[in-house]
Amino acid sequence: MMFCFHLLSIACAIAGLVSPARAWPIWWLSNKIPSPTAVYEERNLKTIQGIYNLTVYPNQLPIITAGASQVPSGLFSQNVVGRVDPVGDFHSFQDSIEYFFALSPVPQANAVRAAITSFQITEFTSACANVAASVVYLFCTVVNPCSPDHGKQLATLKQVAFWRFDDAGAVVNYDAWIPNLNSWVVSTQGVPISNPQAQVQAIQQLCAFTQLRCTGANTQWASTEECVTTLSQRPFGNYDEAWGDNIVCRTIHLVLTQVRPDHHCPHVGPTGGGKCVDIPSNAYFEDVSLYGNPLGKTFTCNRTT
Repeated sequence: MMFCFHLLSIACAIAGLVSPARAWPIWWLSNKIPSPTAVYEERNLKTIQGIYNLTVYPNQLPIITAGASQVPSGLFSQNVVGRVDPVGDFHSFQDSIEYFFALSPVPQANAVRAAITSFQITEFTSACANVAASVVYLFCTVVNPCSPDHGKQLATLKQVAFWRFDDAGAVVNYDAWIPNLNSWVVSTQGVPISNPQAQVQAIQQLCAFTQLRCTGANTQWASTEECVTTLSQRPFGNYDEAWGDNIVCRTIHLVLTQVRPDHHCPHVGPTGGGKCVDIPSNAYFEDVSLYGNPLGKTFTCNRTT
């Protein structure tokens, strides 16, 4: 009798496993199990969300004031290199985090008091573990609680990017593009940068802040007057072609002098420090030297993954 009872118990247990009414015991046969692609896509999306979250004011302030130590681990590899068109190539972790976070506008540092106050990743795909592509909208508003314009919507920035991740899910390479950056600057500031008076004022401000921030061993000019006289002879440039020996390039790197003056002060000086210098047009396409991979391979999925 006891033997029959054991047989009945086993039979009932087997019936429970295969019964449609009790599908939960056979979860391993369900199509609800996340695919490897879904797991990696979620991980990579989380990394990209973490990066753009630090462009939102005031999240970037600790990085501006204290540097790389304030960047959460796992966002960028220590060996990261990348390109942002139309700003330039970035060859290190420090360069990369400064571009993404220190260049994010701070309301106290611009006349309109503009800042990125939210973002939305409108498109994202990651078909394999180490590559993704994204489109993000960076929404900008006036941040000035004492003004009736506080919260006023300004022009939106857009960034299209390809990303490559290391085995831990941190970004090791990126190739990004900001379309219509010049239009965004003009719209936000309210004055065309082609306006001669605006250009004169920009050069004067650039030189004044350079003298303030670049001192001692980082000094670039004997005087503000020398700076203004010299830079007034250079092309002003525009923000859709910011990589060159022009004023626009120097205004970008001036922002970064508050983070690493020893590195960025030469970029705002008379020589351009290797950054604000004229480059051949093919410099935008030298992927092999930047990424160290054959052309077309950096942001392409390895089909064996």
